[in-house]
Amino acid sequence: MKNKIITIVTPTYNRADKLSLLFESLCQQSCKDFEWLCIDDGSSDNTEELVGQFIQKMSSSSEGFPIKYIYKKNGGKHSALNVAFKKVQTELLFIVDSDDVLIQDAVATIISDWNSIANKENLCGIGYLRGFSNIDRIGDAYTGDYIGNFIEERFNKNVNGDKAEVWVTKKLRNFQFPEVEGEKFISESVAWIWLAKKYNMLFVNKIIYITEYLEGGLSDSGRALRFKCPTLMAYGSLMTMSKEFSFKIRIKETLLYIVYSLFGKRSLRELFQCEYKLLVFLNLVPGLLLYKYWKWKYMK
Repeated sequence: MKNKIITIVTPTYNRADKLSLLFESLCQQSCKDFEWLCIDDGSSDNTEELVGQFIQKMSSSSEGFPIKYIYKKNGGKHSALNVAFKKVQTELLFIVDSDDVLIQDAVATIISDWNSIANKENLCGIGYLRGFSNIDRIGDAYTGDYIGNFIEERFNKNVNGDKAEVWVTKKLRNFQFPEVEGEKFISESVAWIWLAKKYNMLFVNKIIYITEYLEGGLSDSGRALRFKCPTLMAYGSLMTMSKEFSFKIRIKETLLYIVYSLFGKRSLRELFQCEYKLLVFLNLVPGLLLYKYWKWKYMK
């Protein structure tokens, strides 16, 4: 394991019917300089047995790759990633969902691009593109192939759509998503924002990751799911209200912070227990109105 450069991290929950497709795409990688860490977030299907079969197959293959399986109590994808941030020992960490696949030269591309960077000290990772296929891009392209800041590129320049980000493990090591009993969703971007307030990254306009949006997956869950995780969502909005973001985004996230806080039954006094009191004050009335409207629309 110590000779590998990348750990592909796959948090999974009851996706045994999809994991084989990901496994096959890993087997087909032109470069095997990676290991696979599968974190089972409390599955009740045959995920453990299936990954065991993968491990056995790799142990008898001369062109295999290491696989590690960790089972944990169900707590949501972010709690599985918390485990990964502590366990991964390779230089790079790449999160690939259990219902997605990689193109054949994904690992080779990452290693080549990473090795081409002379000064890596101020970098936290590389951003690539996702696609519905290797030619059908999801969302926007980056504004260029360059070294820049995640907040500026993705938020302030409004580059939308899921992307394929590879992260420097040691710079993620001290980050942990908050975990709240009964709340199982928070945007992964919270971690990337935390990194972006300290480091830049390389952006590359190449699709290396193929995504299928499944019914019942996080991408399909919608706004109602977020209202059921108000503490975590309010935490995420607070991170996006800081001065690094454009004023328009700060206003939007302040409104969301108010709405999520109210869904979490926080009092008006508790709303102001943050460092952005003026933003909260200026947006309090529209935030209250938006909360009432969304409560009526989504929580009937």
